[in-house]
Amino acid sequence: MHPTQETSDNEERQPFVVLRGSTGKRRHTVADWLRIDPEFKALIPPLSPSEFASLEASILEEGCRDPLVVWTEEKILIDGYNRYAICVAHGIPYQIVEMSFNSRNAVKVWMLLNQLGRRNLTPESVSYLRGTWYELTKHSRGGDRKSSGHFDHLKTETKLGAQFKASPKTIRRDAQFAKAVDTLSSIGGEDMKWKILNRSAGMTKKQVIALANDTRSNPAKVAKTLQGRDQKVKPEGEPTIAHHLTLKIGSLVEVYAPDRPELHHRLGRIDSVGEKTATVWMRHISTCAMQLHTFKHRALTVVPLESEPRLKQVCDRINRLFESGNLDPFEVEILNLLEQRVVHTPCEMQYLEQIEARYRTKGKGVGEGENKRI
Repeated sequence: MHPTQETSDNEERQPFVVLRGSTGKRRHTVADWLRIDPEFKALIPPLSPSEFASLEASILEEGCRDPLVVWTEEKILIDGYNRYAICVAHGIPYQIVEMSFNSRNAVKVWMLLNQLGRRNLTPESVSYLRGTWYELTKHSRGGDRKSSGHFDHLKTETKLGAQFKASPKTIRRDAQFAKAVDTLSSIGGEDMKWKILNRSAGMTKKQVIALANDTRSNPAKVAKTLQGRDQKVKPEGEPTIAHHLTLKIGSLVEVYAPDRPELHHRLGRIDSVGEKTATVWMRHISTCAMQLHTFKHRALTVVPLESEPRLKQVCDRINRLFESGNLDPFEVEILNLLEQRVVHTPCEMQYLEQIEARYRTKGKGVGEGENKRI
């Protein structure tokens, strides 16, 4: 399951909400169903497939430890979109805290501040969030623009500059960059915005602003340029290898399938590789059943197993069992099924632990102490 695949507002919600109050937040005793506002959600950078898989594995193992945040007056989710999607998909209980705001802009400002407090942001993302915050705060002042507008704008940029240890000029540039990113995303789609901000589009801030300035005079040219940028940047010095040779049975891959949103940007395990296509095991979101899907080679990108430490630990444990020999046919079948998974449920992990335990009691020493690591 990938973060772009949130449960829609019309789908049935799992009534597992446990509400928790705290200072400055309103407390309720009835579980309200949560609403997703597309405009609010667009402010939140999506997780990468590996980040989402890691979060999903953590929640499946430990539960949802961090509460979701909801706008009290509208019952709209404003923080915790990925946790909410995972909990609803797997029927996992979660908590919420409610916060009161007097306007949509006030909610957006809070969301931007919340995002800026996180560490894993690119400089482009920081610039975009600050610029968006500046525009929201500037426009929320209202009043007589002829007499006080310039002063209010200057006050806003000075205040934000002091808060983020940046000059007012930098804040104004951030606002220019943020508007340029939004302009290009209106042409290239929401994915383009995040490609620019996470640097996978390969454009500098100056290039983004210059390209956005061309949208009025030549939108077709801008659209064509963005299509050419809709790819990952290849690291310098990386040797060229035929793409189909990187696809091997059992490889962990990320799927690129924008016409199949339920599979787009999710992780899977390769089952077989043909001349032009490959079949990939992926878990169905609502049923958790494993399914085989066929993709063209170019739609698959290999993800190093080392980048997924939880999954690598499980794979290492399975490999040690296969290497030990003397597995009965049922155990072989179970381990083969576990190898298809990218994220394992607690029940699946219990099967693995039981097989390891059987060999420990026989003095094989397989998986000794490993069942405590996951």
